[in-house]
Amino acid sequence: MTTKQAAKSKITLKGSSEIVAEFFYYGINSILYQRGIYPSESFSRSSKYNLTMWTTTDEDLKNYLNNIVTQLKEWLTQKTVQKLVLVVTSTEDNEVLERWQFDIQCDKEMNSESKPKEKSLEEINRGIRDVVRQITATVTFLPLLESGCKYQIKVNTV
Repeated sequence: MTTKQAAKSKITLKGSSEIVAEFFYYGINSILYQRGIYPSESFSRSSKYNLTMWTTTDEDLKNYLNNIVTQLKEWLTQKTVQKLVLVVTSTEDNEVLERWQFDIQCDKEMNSESKPKEKSLEEINRGIRDVVRQITATVTFLPLLESGCKYQIKVNTV
């Protein structure tokens, strides 16, 4: 394995924060698309993690999600984030219709001085693909969201 390849197969604190934050960008887009919270014409198809993913074309939503991802990266690097929750509520009475919770476990022993963890990018992408597939599989069992709805993204930190 060349030095360049070896560097790509190691996960650093900064690198893993970026990977996890990027996953949430695609994961949230996937939920918003699959649950019909935004119209399907507000999304375009792209390929990520060797899967077909749907990402928003709505500039306001892109900016909102990018702001969340930027802040999330910081919290991940600081190891202060515990979970991200996407809550879907009814616009009529604010009743919670769905709650998508992602628990996050930060490696408290890692810091900017730590030796990178040995885990290939393919292994990481495989794990992310599994989670995205779980989201898709879960959606098939959920009832249609028939009333108007809205959502909130909440991040729990320590």
